[in-house]
Amino acid sequence: MSRIIAVTHEFHPFPGGIAVYVREMALAAARLGHSVEVWCPRGTGLDAAGAGAAYSVRHFAAGGTQGWLSRLATARLWRERADDVRGATLWLAEPCALLTGMYAGALGLPVPRRLLLTLHGSEVLTLTRARSPHRRWLFKRLLARADGVSTLSRAVARLLAERTGFPAERVILAPGAARTDLPTAAGDTDADAAAGAGTVRILAVGRLHPRKGQAALLEAAALLPPETRRRCLFTFAGKIVRPNYNARLLELARRAALRVEFTGAVPDAALPALYAAADIFAMTSEPQSASVEGFGLVLLEAAAAGLPALAHDTGGVGEVIADGETGLLVAHTDRPALARALERLVLDAPLRRRLGDAARRRAATFSWDTSASRLFGTP
Repeated sequence: MSRIIAVTHEFHPFPGGIAVYVREMALAAARLGHSVEVWCPRGTGLDAAGAGAAYSVRHFAAGGTQGWLSRLATARLWRERADDVRGATLWLAEPCALLTGMYAGALGLPVPRRLLLTLHGSEVLTLTRARSPHRRWLFKRLLARADGVSTLSRAVARLLAERTGFPAERVILAPGAARTDLPTAAGDTDADAAAGAGTVRILAVGRLHPRKGQAALLEAAALLPPETRRRCLFTFAGKIVRPNYNARLLELARRAALRVEFTGAVPDAALPALYAAADIFAMTSEPQSASVEGFGLVLLEAAAAGLPALAHDTGGVGEVIADGETGLLVAHTDRPALARALERLVLDAPLRRRLGDAARRRAATFSWDTSASRLFGTP
């Protein structure tokens, strides 16, 4: 039986796409017949027994996301488990694990039987824009040492090629799929009644952060005719990480007389009801200097719930959403175009149903088992 050790600083129940991705890939690898162990921070991976003992967990004491203390804690466990590492496939599944791997040689850490890397997008920008030429060199050396390098999208593979010269054709495409642990839920009729007849609910799921583009959505909504604005109810489900940004969203809503509700961080169990109550899923991500939307697993999640998408065509988003078929894509720099696309979806219920039905069918074509097989192979 092939042994896989997955190293991650983001894992269930930690919120976010990377945490979902690593857990689902671990489960898929176990279904394929691999023996899987996940190294993750204390306080995560608590569901290992509940996952049917599909994978085991080893905890390390994390000292902050991607900081030196976290990397040193990872390196300490790596050294303590030297014999296991030498006989295993070591999968560095997220940015902090990659940073640890970059310094593995200098730290004298044991060399695994196979080394696999997964790049989600922003770390490519961060590591190749680093001020230190030494860090850029270490990243390229790690890529050269790896037995396999994967990304969730072709867009990230192209970005990696542009930044490092690593051939895009050598990258393993392993996008994942909609998460498997969210049950379906019926629509919230009480909420619909409270919102009012004719209300169209627009849902965005993700931390409240400029990169997630909630402000862009409200700026576009402010351009709609007043009668169309009155039909919209925006729901932002996500943790407030920048109070000033949240204040900006509130001010945008006030000035345009938009109905906006903030749920705060939402537990997994509450997500199905949010999807079921929504009419449109919005993800208007905005690229920043060292951050990019590499794929967008939450888009697949919403698509599996039958929601049409309204999204910015940035990073790997266009590999999830088929423009005009499962949703509408617009340039992230064009607010009038975003407003027109929003208005079209709000006013055309048959279009929403057609796009949503196609989104559900498209989401079903993505497979965790396929992605795991591409990355890990079969035992």
